[in-house]
Amino acid sequence: PTLIFVHNIMVKEALTLLRNRISCKPIGFELLPEKFTMRQLQKLYEAILDTELDKRNFINKFNSLDLLTKLKEKDMSSSKKGAFLFEFDQNKYHKKVEKGFSFKI
Repeated sequence: PTLIFVHNIMVKEALTLLRNRISCKPIGFELLPEKFTMRQLQKLYEAILDTELDKRNFINKFNSLDLLTKLKEKDMSSSKKGAFLFEFDQNKYHKKVEKGFSFKI
């Protein structure tokens, strides 16, 4: 829908701020449910960055960061096989930051 001129500016500024922060802090997890699929996480990053991300590279990147906990639960709504659910491990993240970890996506 068409927005009032001032609202367009506000949305653009908010999106710019999100794009700047998402590349250096794991803020995406604040925008997802507590339990999420890798696909949901990827779709969120794609929406914010306005670009398509390679699925395999995206998953490998987040696995290498070691900030997610893979749950035994699956989301069965997307397919018969289901997709594993994950949680963001804030404790791991804070410990890594204390040791100089820098989140880069």
